[in-house]
Amino acid sequence: MRVDRKDVPREKVIRFYATYDRGKKGDAVPADLATWPRHDPDGLDRKLTEHGLKTGVVAAYRTWISAQLSVADLLECAVASDIFPGEPRALGQLVLRGKLAEWLPRGAPTWWRTLGNGWDLEAGAALIVRPALSSEAPAKWYVEDGSGRVLVLLQRILRFGETQRTAWAYIGDTPDERSAFMREHPELKERRPSLGGPAAEQGVAADEARLPSQSAPRS
Repeated sequence: MRVDRKDVPREKVIRFYATYDRGKKGDAVPADLATWPRHDPDGLDRKLTEHGLKTGVVAAYRTWISAQLSVADLLECAVASDIFPGEPRALGQLVLRGKLAEWLPRGAPTWWRTLGNGWDLEAGAALIVRPALSSEAPAKWYVEDGSGRVLVLLQRILRFGETQRTAWAYIGDTPDERSAFMREHPELKERRPSLGGPAAEQGVAADEARLPSQSAPRS
């Protein structure tokens, strides 16, 4: 992992997320975005709900970390349980079981073609990530927004052995204890990101050793 910036304010991450999510759906950025209650996590959740956006995580952290995730980092991420029902949620385990090769997104999202054709997962399409809960073990991280983008990127990496690829992400850092989401998941208050020993600088060989050979769908 290569850290780009620490102490990114919640306001910036919410603005990014709302702009990106609405844009990929062909919707306009919320006209009242600048007036959202940036210091009130539950108030932010109400505005997110009002505009059809995911609530909880993006409002639950006061500060974030902007970073590039290596292949090793991505394999330590978990995704939502409904993507691979009855299977582990950690991507490293899913790769070992060959599950990524059979995955296809719903519809035809623009990132399916661009990432599948070798484009990078740039900062403009950054993932939203938080530390994993104990129920999501052995994963270290959980992808709150961008599971599909991670999956197609890993498919590309597995198909062509492109272990140098990275993914930009915002990682939740400083919890806001006033957040209803944090009250529901109190263990996250103690699970601050551990950024020692950046994986992106430990050499490509470490990533290659963790990747089995398999083929991803070519549609």
